[in-house]
Amino acid sequence: MKKIVAFISLLVVLFSCKETNNKFTISGTIKNMGNGEIYFVPSGDVQKIDTVKVINDKYTYEGTASEPIVYMANFGSDQKPAFFIVEPGNITLNYEINNLESIDIKGGKEQEVYAQFLALGKPIMTQMDSLGQLAQANENNQELINSLQENFFALDAQLKKKQLEFITNNKSSIATAFISINYLNEKMDKTLADVEQVNALLDEKVKASYYGKKLAELQQQLSSTTEGSMAPDFTLNDVNNQPISLSSFKGKVTLIDFWASWCGPCRAENPNVVAAYNKFHTMGFEILGVSLDDQKEKWMQAISKDKLTWTHVSDLQGGQSEVATKYDIQSIPSNFLIDTSGKIIAKNLRGEDLEKKLSEIFK
Repeated sequence: MKKIVAFISLLVVLFSCKETNNKFTISGTIKNMGNGEIYFVPSGDVQKIDTVKVINDKYTYEGTASEPIVYMANFGSDQKPAFFIVEPGNITLNYEINNLESIDIKGGKEQEVYAQFLALGKPIMTQMDSLGQLAQANENNQELINSLQENFFALDAQLKKKQLEFITNNKSSIATAFISINYLNEKMDKTLADVEQVNALLDEKVKASYYGKKLAELQQQLSSTTEGSMAPDFTLNDVNNQPISLSSFKGKVTLIDFWASWCGPCRAENPNVVAAYNKFHTMGFEILGVSLDDQKEKWMQAISKDKLTWTHVSDLQGGQSEVATKYDIQSIPSNFLIDTSGKIIAKNLRGEDLEKKLSEIFK
């Protein structure tokens, strides 16, 4: 009996130690808020929002984390959020209302790595933001827009180079797995090889973390939508609420066209898609338009106005579309050309490139 009691006592001690080791405390000052509320949102598969009371500009929040995880701090609907990494121990987060530059976060070693990463890219991102503001102020000056765009892409290339170097030099940090996912998602021309390169850099401990596993999922996702792979099947409702499956297009050369009524570049590209469809449709060319709209009326109006006479489907979930996630759609317009067997043979064909590829197929 004494042995059983001793064993139970040991379990209690071990459990208590584990809870203590995983515990974190976030505290700080939200200057000029007085009494109010802020919100902490941990990243993860289960969405969760924790409301934290602020009294006389001060707050304290406690929780547990089995491994480092990214949190978003929301200071109110009219304030920009901040992102930081939570890990066991004490974390201080201070902020002054209406002053984004005032954000000050101090935590553990993973937060330190993340802070270094943000500081690394800040000068270049500031320049990119300035170019964006200048472009917005001169939207009718196409010559200037073209020049600004060229400079923007050059700066983006510099930023990506620095970010990849940082990932390479910090491969033992779990924060780096999270950084890697953002780096890849923001890389406009990312390929499966890019994901494989980054994944191969990370230590095994990092690969086993939550973000390491998410990176592996991204690699798997891209491997299923790379050229030479069979296009993942899906079923969505058409404009008449009838289910349409990609597999029903088997036997036809088909363009899966991701677009939306609110997307300016998509609408600008539509005349090229219409021309290709009109030229090659009778030869066996089909288009399946997948809209990322969330309002059916606007979707229908765009189909009519742009004279898009092919099959259209959507779940009307906007950017939350499961099919868009399955195909790793980071921006639109995006498209996938599949052959009669359903294999992806080309991606993101625009303008003359689409007609050129179809001319090769239907020669």
